[in-house]
Amino acid sequence: MKQGRKYGAVSVGSIMLLSLIASACSNSADKPGASTAATTAAGTTAKPTTEVAVKPLTKYDPPIEVTTVRSVDAAFKYAAGDSIDSNIWTKIFEQDYGIKVKNVWSVDGTQYHQKLNVSIASGDIPDFLEVNKEEMKRLADAGMLEDLTKVWEQYSTPFLKSLMSQDQGIGLKAATIDGKLLGIPHTFSNGGVSTAEMLYVRTDWLKKLNLPEPQSMDDVFKIATAFAKQDPDGNGKADTIGLAVNKDFLDYGHGSLRGFFNSYHAFTDIFIKDAAGKIVYGSVQKELKEPLKKLQEMYKDGILDKEFGVKPPAKIQEDVAAGRVGLAYGYVSDAGYIQKESHTKDPKAQWKAFPLLSIDSKPAVPQLYDTANTFYVVKKGSKHPEAAINLANIYTNRFYEKSYAPDPNPFITDTKTGVMPAKYAPVALDPLNLNLEAFGLVQAAIKAGDGSKLGFPASIHFDRVSKYLAGDDSQWGGNFVMGEGGSYSVIDKYSKAKLGQYNLFLAPATPTMSEKLPTIKKKVAETFTKIIMGDSSIDEFDKFADEYKKLGGDKIDQEVNDWYAKNK
Repeated sequence: MKQGRKYGAVSVGSIMLLSLIASACSNSADKPGASTAATTAAGTTAKPTTEVAVKPLTKYDPPIEVTTVRSVDAAFKYAAGDSIDSNIWTKIFEQDYGIKVKNVWSVDGTQYHQKLNVSIASGDIPDFLEVNKEEMKRLADAGMLEDLTKVWEQYSTPFLKSLMSQDQGIGLKAATIDGKLLGIPHTFSNGGVSTAEMLYVRTDWLKKLNLPEPQSMDDVFKIATAFAKQDPDGNGKADTIGLAVNKDFLDYGHGSLRGFFNSYHAFTDIFIKDAAGKIVYGSVQKELKEPLKKLQEMYKDGILDKEFGVKPPAKIQEDVAAGRVGLAYGYVSDAGYIQKESHTKDPKAQWKAFPLLSIDSKPAVPQLYDTANTFYVVKKGSKHPEAAINLANIYTNRFYEKSYAPDPNPFITDTKTGVMPAKYAPVALDPLNLNLEAFGLVQAAIKAGDGSKLGFPASIHFDRVSKYLAGDDSQWGGNFVMGEGGSYSVIDKYSKAKLGQYNLFLAPATPTMSEKLPTIKKKVAETFTKIIMGDSSIDEFDKFADEYKKLGGDKIDQEVNDWYAKNK
């Protein structure tokens, strides 16, 4: 599903990005034919070596060589003499663990899947590689992937296994096809419950208008109305927006409406379980009618921006920078640009993050993104099928298990040069709850007045929060993320209350889904936008819900339920 792509694209360095927040903050191709190369890859000429005389985090002797392919982008910057083929990680792998990683090819991320599809069609793939769900399924159907079930149990360290359990096994389940573990989920450190939406509010505007902090959805409506009509910026002009909304409000970005819908117990673009226990597509369920009707009323009353239908998320950021916005739904990382675009330009601008509020007595449950949207797979017949897992062991051990934080830390981003060594690792599995756990550690250390024993990344956040509390306003953003009442305090509340709704369909797109869902999703966005803007009545939702079935929704639902019945 589209929802995971944002995070998968940046997951290699996601912890780096969050650590910097505070300071500035496929289409399925045709199934490959049974080529000679594919037959060879399926194991007719090679037999996997699973009884290797090496334990996790020990050195291969003699050394081994494994091949892979890489997706790179403009963020791959290197220190003098380094490259994707020779860098801090390749040296650690070879010198400390006897593993030489050879990149068969590397291309810009925009070309990666196109080039990879050519390799898959020809049956010519490296020992291990990163693929999306559809590519993993194609390779599995062609018999080109190694079953990692036993290899994973034998070679992954207890620490790595613990990381993979932070989502209750959802990622591993998504990587399992026909009972076989065929991939290792590429998890990211700002994932899981940290992908939930929250409400951002300008508290200085609340104080100016003598409004309380929101405790209910009625409060949210009153605040939105006041922010639109009572001149909270005091410039004598009717130029402020009650609730910021972007044109892609069903997707991610500041000004999304997912959190608004979640407050009504409605979910968009994911498959959920209905009252009868059937798996259904959230975007056409009756729970969406009431919030759509309310949004229509708010638009008519001038509380929503009349031009929201043509405003991408970047334009919402411009509105925030211009001091026109004081209320919007967003994600934990939005605190970074709020500091840069709002507080830094206007130090009087004060913001606070709040959990989603419910329209009734039941708690609002935020929807969450897939914990992994890409996977590391191993070619069938690879001599060392465990190598990719051992590379993951090394990455997580050096980066997290050891709490490795010398000064300067060689793995994190150099803010002066933009060099981000974390991105060089060919296998990167980051703890989903890394930053959430760091929040708890920082809060405890602040109360104790001692952060000397903190490891990475909590030590970085503690330093920023401490400086802010000591009067350094340049660290306002750091406190907004990890301080008391910051954006991670909201995530902490969700986690402790065990609130969060994942997509229940974890497999690659079904045949009908691949063909029909893009059209359906486009129709959903068009229908919702017309309803909100008053160009269609709320009854249009019911008509579209019926049309969904004719557009292929019935068949999609059946395929999803068939999969779910086999993979509960």
